[in-house]
Amino acid sequence: MNAHRIEALLVEEILAACPELGHVPATASLTGDLGLDSLTLTSLFATVKTRFGHLSLAPWFIAASNSGTDTIGSLATFIAERVTLDVAA
Repeated sequence: MNAHRIEALLVEEILAACPELGHVPATASLTGDLGLDSLTLTSLFATVKTRFGHLSLAPWFIAASNSGTDTIGSLATFIAERVTLDVAA
């Protein structure tokens, strides 16, 4: 599955949890721009793990949030790379 399709799935999940956001661009920071709290992030990450297998998202989130790159697009790319690696293995 490519990163763009994963982005769309992530946006769907975010809007299901936070419909008041309306429009969610792939460049939006999960914490900064969207203001997702820890409960919403936990739910989103649980959905990702259910859909894509057991991925360790904590290292991505720590690095991305510290560098200000905790965007939907960054998460989608991270997932796509890991899913591709798992399929190739």
